[in-house]
Amino acid sequence: MTPLILYFIKVNIALAVLYMFYRLFFTKDTFFGLRRVVLILIYFVSFIYPLINLEGWMTKSGDNGGLVTIYSKILPEITIVSSSADKVTDYSWIWTVGTALYFTGVVIFLLRTILELVSIHHSLRRCSKEKINGVEVCLLPDAREPYSFFKWICIHPTLHSDNELNQILIHEQTHVRSYHSIDILLAQTAIVLCWFNPFAWLIRREIRINHEYLADKRVIAAGYDKKTYQYHLIGMQHQPLAAANLYNNFSVLPLKKRIKMLNKKRTRNIMKTKYLMFLPVAALLLLFSNCGNKAKTESQATTEVKDTTAMVAPTPKEEAMPTTEKEPQVAEGDKVFEIVEVMPEFPGGMSACLQYLAKNIKYSTEAQDAGQQGRVIVQFIVTKEGKIANPKIVRSVSTILDNEAIRVVKNMPDWKPGTQKGVPVNVKFTLPVTFRLQ
Repeated sequence: MTPLILYFIKVNIALAVLYMFYRLFFTKDTFFGLRRVVLILIYFVSFIYPLINLEGWMTKSGDNGGLVTIYSKILPEITIVSSSADKVTDYSWIWTVGTALYFTGVVIFLLRTILELVSIHHSLRRCSKEKINGVEVCLLPDAREPYSFFKWICIHPTLHSDNELNQILIHEQTHVRSYHSIDILLAQTAIVLCWFNPFAWLIRREIRINHEYLADKRVIAAGYDKKTYQYHLIGMQHQPLAAANLYNNFSVLPLKKRIKMLNKKRTRNIMKTKYLMFLPVAALLLLFSNCGNKAKTESQATTEVKDTTAMVAPTPKEEAMPTTEKEPQVAEGDKVFEIVEVMPEFPGGMSACLQYLAKNIKYSTEAQDAGQQGRVIVQFIVTKEGKIANPKIVRSVSTILDNEAIRVVKNMPDWKPGTQKGVPVNVKFTLPVTFRLQ
């Protein structure tokens, strides 16, 4: 899985989690300003948190502050696959088709957005300008519902009484002065990039309706009668798809929710503290992302390697695996640790260790012909000098496969020894190796 695909998976997971969190805790109060902040933060957190890498905080080199790097005493498992794996069906075309479909959708929604922006621009240029109650507005040539886009307020004055015009102007000025169009364009950008995710669309809908709550609240705060304003809303010509436009419609549905919020009792200020819950949720997403990154790094041990047919199977004499003349040994009575403050490290780190294993372990043709497969588990000690000592099989499959696993472990280069309280010590490791026939 490529980093870009992993990034977008995390983004879409965050959009879903944060939307459900918002719906669960924030949709029933009257703190519309705080709700707007949370809705915008949902986008920023979703798209930024996968890019934040806390690995430097989660690990430590021997002389730096912070947490200690702890390797598991069980090394990540590596899988060696027989050469017949070439016959495995290639499903890479699925990724190709999926990628093509995704970018096709991105292009379609991007073009749609651009065309709508061009249409709005063209409409604004055609409109004549006039001042009503000291506010410059664009006069719509046809009988359409009022709307605003950035600093422009568009209205067809002859459709409304003077009182209604004043209400509409206050309503639309709230959108203009609060820069609600920026929120809509941000939501539209998220939809273009995540068009397949229903939660991206649902978040935009919440942003639109919350904008109307803010504007409706401002009209009532200006001194207009609440009941008269509600009748005004009910009497307007409504467009069912108004919430899908890039501009702010005066008649955005669902009207029932707007009227309900107009009559809702103001939420107590003490309830504002619940908005602080957004911070730990964002922190948990960040932790999830970095744990995923760490797991991805360590999972390289499950690399599948195809054996070359040029390898010669070991002869019966070689199966005994004679030891070298000066094979390192741990002195009797010398303590062996399993976890220490600074764990031993393969030259170049865990990634280099996995590459070494993948390159050097061979699946002999003799074992393949005999149908031998399974998991061999080797246990060994990294001595205080960094040598590999006392390798032994703790789970056997066959003599041939056991000997191959022992051979590769014995031939490992010297490790950087582990230390406990600054003193080099012996540390035990376990390495699982899976041999698998295809």
